[in-house]
Amino acid sequence: MPTTLLERVPFLAGLSDSDLRWLADRLRRRKFRRGDIVFQKDEPGQSLFIIESGSVRIYIPGTQGADLTLAVIGPGDFFGDLSLLDDRPRSASAVAATDSVLLSLERTDFSQLLRSRPDAALAVLATIARRLRETDQTASDLAFLDVQGRLARKLLDLAETNGSRGETGIVLPAGITQEDLANMIGVTRESVNRNLSVFRRLGLIGREGRRVIIRDPTGLRGYCD
Repeated sequence: MPTTLLERVPFLAGLSDSDLRWLADRLRRRKFRRGDIVFQKDEPGQSLFIIESGSVRIYIPGTQGADLTLAVIGPGDFFGDLSLLDDRPRSASAVAATDSVLLSLERTDFSQLLRSRPDAALAVLATIARRLRETDQTASDLAFLDVQGRLARKLLDLAETNGSRGETGIVLPAGITQEDLANMIGVTRESVNRNLSVFRRLGLIGREGRRVIIRDPTGLRGYCD
């Protein structure tokens, strides 16, 4: 299996070519259709996943039907790492937000990699720390920002982590729906729709089919600073 994708994964970037080839030989490619469950919360965790193409939504299932979306991630991102590190059940669920191709790495191979490559282990810890900081930021936003501020912050975060540069701005993935945005910031889909319309009228964002385009990041930042 080619190592090009592995080289883009942050915690694998420091590996030698021979280490990457060793790892690539142990990866398994799996295809998921939009809406397919990758794994569910509380299941045993035995695999780390790397996104080759498409996007995946990480979420906490709601007890009364409303899920809490933690993140929507795309190519080069990885998930499922916590269960591999502590051998405990999955802390969240994962579903394909679009048709996706994922590469899976088993716990035994992952553990062998971390034991043999301290630099890779440190990079994994740094990534986990970043995700914890993002969780802290989300909690802070819920406490101190109004709906427009939370929505603006989330759009900017998604632009930084999942956006691609287009002719008229930063294009967000098509798999991110208004319902996903509502779950991410703890409001209703109607509230997200209403405030997205406000941002469009102000020229801060635009639409390209099902995709949101960030036209004025500085203007959006003014709602959450």
